[in-house]
Amino acid sequence: MAAKSRERMVGVDRILSKLQSNIEAGNYYEAHQMYRTIYFRYLSQKKYKELLDLLYEGSSTLLKLCQHNSGADLANLLVDVLTKAGSLVTSEDLGKSLML
Repeated sequence: MAAKSRERMVGVDRILSKLQSNIEAGNYYEAHQMYRTIYFRYLSQKKYKELLDLLYEGSSTLLKLCQHNSGADLANLLVDVLTKAGSLVTSEDLGKSLML
């Protein structure tokens, strides 16, 4: 089981690296799709804290780059995670959602 967990981590790290490359190259649609891919992976693993941080960063980045629809989509996913995480949500997490 530990080997499977390491494989997942390597897979997510690879996606995060590609995601950053796409942002830098201006391939925002591809970056948005990668954020969504990680969203589904982390959500299924109930990695709420990591997911909240990722979605906040992604939404903020895309909104700053005038990718309003993509940024808003990630912000909506962030609200979805806040709902699903329930009592695991901190006041800091809520504050981030209000800053978008």
